Parts: sequence; structure tokens; C-alpha cells
Amino acid sequence: MPVSFSNIHTINDAKRFLTAQFRSANIESADIDARLLLIHATGLTRADLIASSQEALSPDLVQKIQALATRRISGEPIDHILGYREFYGLRFKVTKDVLSPRPETEMLVDAALDIIASHPTAKVLDLGTGSGAILISILGQAVDVSGTAVDISEGALKIAKENAQTHKVDGRINFEHGAWFAPVKERFDIIISNPPYITKPAMEALSPEVKNFDPYLALSGGDDGLEAYREIISTAKQHLNYAGKIIFEIGFDQKTSVENLLKAAGFLNVITTKDLAGHDRVVCAH
Repeated sequence: MPVSFSNIHTINDAKRFLTAQFRSANIESADIDARLLLIHATGLTRADLIASSQEALSPDLVQKIQALATRRISGEPIDHILGYREFYGLRFKVTKDVLSPRPETEMLVDAALDIIASHPTAKVLDLGTGSGAILISILGQAVDVSGTAVDISEGALKIAKENAQTHKVDGRINFEHGAWFAPVKERFDIIISNPPYITKPAMEALSPEVKNFDPYLALSGGDDGLEAYREIISTAKQHLNYAGKIIFEIGFDQKTSVENLLKAAGFLNVITTKDLAGHDRVVCAH
């Protein structure tokens, strides 16, 4: 059902109404989403939105905001409506072909940059690149680093290439289409990946916002959520330079399982780092 805006006259009216509607729809980020939709619809900055809060909205603009609000209440993620996601201080285009990068995934970038600090010309392999946010963010901070981005989805690679061009690092990235190491012929100093790690039972329990809009391949990790880790770890050493390192994002309950897979494959110095919420999030080994 369309959201009724019959009594909306000003930007402030729209902000209050949208926030109330989103809260009624059990959208946790109701206030933030209301502001983002208004910024998107009006073309104003956040500061301008506050300064213009009592300005009247034209009928056309009200209709536009109404259409956007209806999409959000129907369960469409805010990132898909806006067409972008902020990550590591950069804006990345996102579509139905890619998983929107999450704030906790910025830890992968930090972990890679810590390694690069002592190896400024490192070569990085990003497996399952999606939007390209991880590798592009690394290269944006490390100007002498080059990399390869791999994804099984041609649609995802198209978006990653566009994002690389936007952030002017496309000249330092090779894009390869295929599953994990299938198209990879080189060796690298760092292999980094945020692979799909949701278990089959958890996939069935996902919210409609995730289940209906995020790409299945970027979420499903098989029966136990470890399918991608097993495949990557079993072949990784063939594509790492001497003393090369591998970095994974993991699910909150996968620390022991992924650490054991790495140790069984001969990796050393296996270290897991927690995110700001206190959940195990990033595993690094060499």
C-alpha cells in the first residue's frame, strides 16, 4: 500500500512522518533512513536539510518522497533505494547484484593496511569482491599496492569496475570472472575475502529485507556456513608468496572452526580480532 502524504507540507513534516511510518514498520534505523531518503529526494545536504526544515515541498517532490517511502516500507533496503553505500569514507555504487558492504567489514581493510605498512608494494587478491569495496578502499589508502578482484557474478564485477573507475584505482586492479581461484594464475602477498558464511538454517530465518534483496551467492555458506572457507583455504597456499598472509571476515560463532581449518592446512600465527560489538570478526594467518 502507498504511504499517504496528504498532510505533509514542509520538509520537517515529511521527516517526522517518515520516521513515524518507518518505526511502525519495525525499521530499526527509522530516523536515519528518513533523513537519507529526504536528502536523496531533495538533493540537499544534511546541513541544508536542517536549515530548510520549514520550506514548503512541491506536489511533485511530495509524490517522489512518497514513492521512495513506499519502497522502504515494503522491505527494500535503503542502500538499494539510494543506489549507494558509504564504506571506509568512500561512496560505493550498490545494486541487487552485490552485497552492500557493512561497517564491520572495514576491519578487513584495516588488517590489510597493517600488513602493507611494512610491505608497501604488496599484491592483494580479493576473492568474492562484490562491489569491490574492500580492495578499492585498500588501494585508495596504499598508492603503491596493486590487486586482483575475483567474483563468480558478472553483474558484481561490472559494479566493482564502475566503483574502481569512480575512485580512480581501476588502473591497479585486474578483474577476473570465476569461482575463487579458478581464474587466478599469480601469487600474492595478501589474500583477503569476506566469503558467504551464513548456514543453511540461518538462511531460512533471514529477514525479508535480506532474503529478498541481497544476492543468495553472497550470503549462503552451505549447510554449516564453512563451505567457502574450506575451498579457499585448501588452495590458498598455491597462490601466496613466501610469508604471504590470508585475511577472512567470519561469522560471530565461526572463530574456532575457521582457525582449525587454517591450522590443519599448515597456516601459522592464526589470530582472530573482535569487532566493536565484541564479536569475533576477522581472522588473519600466514
